[in-house]
Amino acid sequence: MTHWFDLIAQRRIDEAAANGELQGLAGEGKPLDPVRLRETADDVLHRMMADGGFLPPEVQFAKDIEAKRAVLDQVEDEVERKRLQRQIALLELKRNIHADARRRFTRD
Repeated sequence: MTHWFDLIAQRRIDEAAANGELQGLAGEGKPLDPVRLRETADDVLHRMMADGGFLPPEVQFAKDIEAKRAVLDQVEDEVERKRLQRQIALLELKRNIHADARRRFTRD
């Protein structure tokens, strides 16, 4: 049995093709990427969000943590090192909270 969402999506695709809106797209006429064929729905969603300039909070936190750790490796002042370590710990906590929330949300 076909789901109602699939029917609507197929109708929209057919209309766009009939109007020529699907011509000249990136990758047209090229074989499909076998890696992308194995992507999960979450992989596709994250790639689309990243392509649109949006990163999930936990990904942005991970980038911030990495940047602060790189700075930490260069800092010799003990007070500054402790300040950066506290910031990194807080970012790690926030990253974990967001990652757990996303896992709970996608599981339900």
